[in-house]
Amino acid sequence: MRRFVVAALLALPLASALACGACDEDKVAATYDHATVQRATAQHRVVVFCDVQGQAIDADRVRRVAAATSGIDAASVRTSTAPATLSFTVDPRKRSPQSAASALQRGAPAGTKIAIVRVLGA
Repeated sequence: MRRFVVAALLALPLASALACGACDEDKVAATYDHATVQRATAQHRVVVFCDVQGQAIDADRVRRVAAATSGIDAASVRTSTAPATLSFTVDPRKRSPQSAASALQRGAPAGTKIAIVRVLGA
């Protein structure tokens, strides 16, 4: 019994450190790609991380809409279903992150809400 209690106590900090997907850091981490961030920095672009909410999130459709949105680098689009997030790069001299997110919102499936969580870069 003593071994079980010790093992349970040792596992407690590990369990509390696991990502739950509720905080902004988890949402950023879900689609973070270091090579994309480095490339965006070198090209004076920004990386935009968005929370995606809705009843039935179609990640493929959200990815297609993002890739087809003017000003978004199609090769940079990343999606995650758990937590439901989206990231992409955009040149802020051509389109603001807010404008890109608004365009995504207009093209997203009905009932889907896209909101910026964080912007990395210039």
